[in-house]
Amino acid sequence: MTKHSLPFWKEYPERDNEWVRQYPTKHVAIREEDVFTQSPMGIYVHIPFCNRLCFSCPYIKHQTDSGITQRFLDALKLEISNYARRPYIKDHRITLGYIGGGTPTSFSSKQLAEMLDHLFGELNMSPDVELSIETTPVDINEKKARTLVEKGVRRISLGVQTFVKQELEDIGRPGDPQLIMDAIKLVQDAGFKNVNIDLMHGLNGQTMESWEYSLDKAIELGVTCVSFYTYMEFAQVSTKRRKLPPVPSKDVVDEMFLFAARKLTQNGFEGYYGDCFAKPGFQPRYGHLSWSEDIPIIPLGPTATGHLRKHWYFNEPNIDRYIDIVNSGRLPISMGQHISKEEAIRRAMVLGVKASRVDRKRFKELHGVDFATLFKREIEDLQEKGLVTMTEHGLEVTGPKGWYFLDNISKAFYSDEFKRFPQHLGADITPFLKNVAAR
Repeated sequence: MTKHSLPFWKEYPERDNEWVRQYPTKHVAIREEDVFTQSPMGIYVHIPFCNRLCFSCPYIKHQTDSGITQRFLDALKLEISNYARRPYIKDHRITLGYIGGGTPTSFSSKQLAEMLDHLFGELNMSPDVELSIETTPVDINEKKARTLVEKGVRRISLGVQTFVKQELEDIGRPGDPQLIMDAIKLVQDAGFKNVNIDLMHGLNGQTMESWEYSLDKAIELGVTCVSFYTYMEFAQVSTKRRKLPPVPSKDVVDEMFLFAARKLTQNGFEGYYGDCFAKPGFQPRYGHLSWSEDIPIIPLGPTATGHLRKHWYFNEPNIDRYIDIVNSGRLPISMGQHISKEEAIRRAMVLGVKASRVDRKRFKELHGVDFATLFKREIEDLQEKGLVTMTEHGLEVTGPKGWYFLDNISKAFYSDEFKRFPQHLGADITPFLKNVAAR
């Protein structure tokens, strides 16, 4: 009889008397809190209404209409309750959130309170949840601001765009810089310690001098964060506009970016996301943690984007269809993508870079790989271009040049499968997907 024909236990010299019942076998101290601690999770709420539609906003929004806003709010509350009942959601605690749009404060203070009470009542919101909300200087008032603070919103972002009267009028905003300054003081007095303002460069007729004036005003008013974006006008909503002065050349717009980055950092702000700057300690956790640490996000409202259970996805963009689906008892999930393990690692790198720095040790703890080794070729190429700095602790985007090219840097970590696909802005992309499939 050969050795291979023996019963398997006969292959051992003696029987192991330890009866295996557990694994792993190395024990350390552990407490009840360690076993049952809930994982962090975030929320994104999209309120698709504006009291005034802007020429330069690409996101899904509708003129505020009292005939539909309450129907929408009722559906939103139903969607929140539907998520809250799911066991997977119950295993998490909401530690961060963002309420965007549209203009969330196009809701009345009563409706804002109703929405926030429902969020805090249904979901497991952490006592120190960092909840941000967007508004504009004309859509916020003292009652709304105090309601938001009272109901747990800790950060507010105002779409200011410019402090120059003529530039405001040219983009269709009320041309009163004093109204903007009063609104910033109003939210500060209401209790908001963290106040962001959005500015735009590349506006019609804007000069370096007027751009510097707006930046100086932002610094002077004591806001904690400044974000600035390049102005883009969408023809479908601007055809009736009167003739305007030309926008600055691309070279001037580029110089405006670099000038703003230098000026803000010289005045104590730190860069993140390329075109966002915050005083130390005031960088919002929402993007930073949800991107760099892959914290799951519940998407709420039409076109809202989130990522749960190895999928990123966005909600039905059509508001009437959104309401109908929610009222039928289903979640309004529309389109998205399953995220494989390889793509999850790339996603963490793509979005982690957007926060301007990626911690090597933390990345390995979360994803089990050393990104410096895995993406050695891409990182060396970016280092040669002077866009990133790599140390033993991690990767840091080199400002201001790297901040300007941040999206290019981020895309260096795309897989081949997704390199030609554009970013989603909340629109219905079914026609685009059909065209791609037909090629």
